[in-house]
Amino acid sequence: MTRRDPHLDTRTLLDLLDQRLDAAAVARAESHLAQPCVACRERLREVGALVATLRGDRTPDVPEALTRRALAAFAPHAAQPAGERLADAIARLLFDSFAAPLPAAARRAVGEARRLRFALGEDAIELELERDAPGTMAMRGRLTAVEPALWQLTLRAGDEVRPAAPDAWGAFAFDALPAGPCTLHVRGPERQFMLADLAP
Repeated sequence: MTRRDPHLDTRTLLDLLDQRLDAAAVARAESHLAQPCVACRERLREVGALVATLRGDRTPDVPEALTRRALAAFAPHAAQPAGERLADAIARLLFDSFAAPLPAAARRAVGEARRLRFALGEDAIELELERDAPGTMAMRGRLTAVEPALWQLTLRAGDEVRPAAPDAWGAFAFDALPAGPCTLHVRGPERQFMLADLAP
């Protein structure tokens, strides 16, 4: 309030609503509003509604447990001892169609592809290797994991190195590969594995 403008300005009204005025300023503001001053009462109502809207539109606080989990994801991890890394790199063969060949009728139905299944710790990967055009082969597969799209695959075949990522259902494919043994590196969020000497 000034002598030129006896009305309460917006800042004074905000301080009044937030209880930031001293006792003398509160008394002057309340005295002015009690005159009554229709313009200042209307402005106080509008400012109060705006403050209530802004307070109601605030983003709720992030739960502490979620904050800790997010920060832990970016925290540096100590390197694992070499022995643990070696153990993590072993993929256990569960099935090889060469060792347990299908009956002739089944082979005619599904083709001559070699089928392999490996355990990757608690997860698993299924591969199908098949000769393609002369001098080439194809590899198709499915990764069975909680979040397969977070895994990365790198295939080394001859002089070629090809990356791939499983889709949301774990499916992936490599086409037109040089025929011959190849190595598949499978890297998950916490472990990595190497599947060597893969051939149809």
